[in-house]
Amino acid sequence: MDDGSGTANGMRFGITEAAHHGDERTALLGVLQRQRDLVGWKLRDASDEVLGVATTPTGMSLPGLVRHLTNVERSWLRDVFAGQQGLAYDWTEQNPEAEWRVPAGTRMADLLAGYVVESRQCDAVVTAARSLDIVSVRRNMSLRWILLHLIEETARHLGHIDLLREQADGSTGEEPSQ
Repeated sequence: MDDGSGTANGMRFGITEAAHHGDERTALLGVLQRQRDLVGWKLRDASDEVLGVATTPTGMSLPGLVRHLTNVERSWLRDVFAGQQGLAYDWTEQNPEAEWRVPAGTRMADLLAGYVVESRQCDAVVTAARSLDIVSVRRNMSLRWILLHLIEETARHLGHIDLLREQADGSTGEEPSQ
């Protein structure tokens, strides 16, 4: 419910407002969730046809960016940090760029839903960790470093999404207006 300030249950029109006070884990997860929410907000109200037309000369696309972000979270938190086995990715050793080439007919709503599901699974890994100082199973990196890297990666690609969305249909904006 809107409390009159443009927020509802800690969300600003569907966009998480990271805690302004509190412990480090809460702050890091809040900032990461805000970036994730903004990815969804930037992409949710246009047709798949519109979202599919904008690409860079190298083939970066809006669907490819969402798939990449989904794979990145899975890789860093569930694979590298937690050491989970049997995870599937949209790339292969033979075709490391495959995640960027989304098959025709793939709906953005499905990609965004997959991103949300993956994000929740990754959040469960973070929640289960006793400390941000725990070193990952597969690399010599702390959970803190991985979370900061994911914030960086998501924010960087959110900038790409901003540009490609503007190219696709002229839509601009940093966040929903109040």
